[in-house]
Amino acid sequence: MPRPDLIPDCSACAALCCVATSFERSEDFAFDKPAGVACRYLTRGHRCAIHTELVTRGCRGCATYDCYGAGQRATRAFAAAPAHLRDQAFLVLRSLHELLWLLTEAAKLCPPSCGELHAALTAQVQTLDAIARGDAAALLNVELCRHDQRTRALLRRVGEALGGRAHCQGLGSWTA
Repeated sequence: MPRPDLIPDCSACAALCCVATSFERSEDFAFDKPAGVACRYLTRGHRCAIHTELVTRGCRGCATYDCYGAGQRATRAFAAAPAHLRDQAFLVLRSLHELLWLLTEAAKLCPPSCGELHAALTAQVQTLDAIARGDAAALLNVELCRHDQRTRALLRRVGEALGGRAHCQGLGSWTA
């Protein structure tokens, strides 16, 4: 079952991706934009003035960007915070939400019959969910690298189980 909190809802966001993130002129972005500076196409109402023309105007990176629901969570949770703290919280939440999305998708491939691997996936989701729901101080001081490494190690284990290099009861006996 999809997690609604990991699906972007731009209507409930203050366009944090259009302010907090940076990008460099490339085939995906028509111009440079430093972090913390509003995109030149961002309106006062926190909407993209060229949303229907992103690709043709050279902003393919914007058209494909996914915050995994971090934008609306940061907008809601940090509404009263100074803009720079809200932007920092958004960037942390965006990373956490991407990891949560990856773990959630991996858990769909590794049912409870996988035993320890399924339990490890569930535990990591619970850990990251708790961090994402935490207060600003805890969120801004989280060691993302440690959680990223742990998550990616679990994802490799799922990939190995699916690839036949390890056997997980309930996943069949595919060979690599």
